[in-house]
Amino acid sequence: MSEPRSTAYGDFVEGDSALRLIVVLVEPKDARNIGAVARAMSNLNVSELRLVTPEAFDVSMARSVSCWGGGVIDSVSRWQSLRDAVADAHEVVGFASDSGRHRTPQLVLEQWVDSLAEAGEKTVALVFGSEEDGLGREHFPLCQFLVRIPSSAENRSYNLAQSVMLALYTIRRRYAPFVGAVQAEWPTSGQLEGLTQMVLRVAEESGFLNDHSPEHVRDLLVNVTRRGRLSTRELKILTGLFGTVDKALKRGK
Repeated sequence: MSEPRSTAYGDFVEGDSALRLIVVLVEPKDARNIGAVARAMSNLNVSELRLVTPEAFDVSMARSVSCWGGGVIDSVSRWQSLRDAVADAHEVVGFASDSGRHRTPQLVLEQWVDSLAEAGEKTVALVFGSEEDGLGREHFPLCQFLVRIPSSAENRSYNLAQSVMLALYTIRRRYAPFVGAVQAEWPTSGQLEGLTQMVLRVAEESGFLNDHSPEHVRDLLVNVTRRGRLSTRELKILTGLFGTVDKALKRGK
């Protein structure tokens, strides 16, 4: 498998973030799920994965599923209790969809992410339950917040990797900049006018525009050539195209 390319359009750009994110999986059972979580973490530049009393799993299978997230798998740590796994976290956030009657405050994902705006320098542990049973109620008291990821009423259950991906993406999208569009060199009005005149000339010489053509057809050609958001490079290509057609029509007469 080839290595990822260098920075491209849409890549998240890591700045000097004061927020340290840790993903904690409680009693994970499937190597493929652990690998998929590692892949999601790698996609979003989060490297610390902690497993609380995991079942024995095939590390090589987890690595194969993790794609370029093998480094996350290699550095994974194992813990005997959730209490120990989150002891160094300033904020512990549990992800659960059935926590409405518990005393721990519950927020939907976007509400909780917005609260991080004033977080300052802190370590945040994102805690996810097992694939089969989710986060147990015995773990709720260790969490400052319980977060639900919005879903349809008909199917409230996301799989483990989906949950981790949605949570991390929402955080990154909210606070990490990404590589946006490079400002193109836009053509001037005069340059666009040159293309407009060339298109009209080709249309007339080819017979597409003639004395019987409705006036709105000519207006449409003018509008299209002037309204289109062409870069200077695109303008040069189209000008070259219609210039070639213009010359060919003149040679054919």
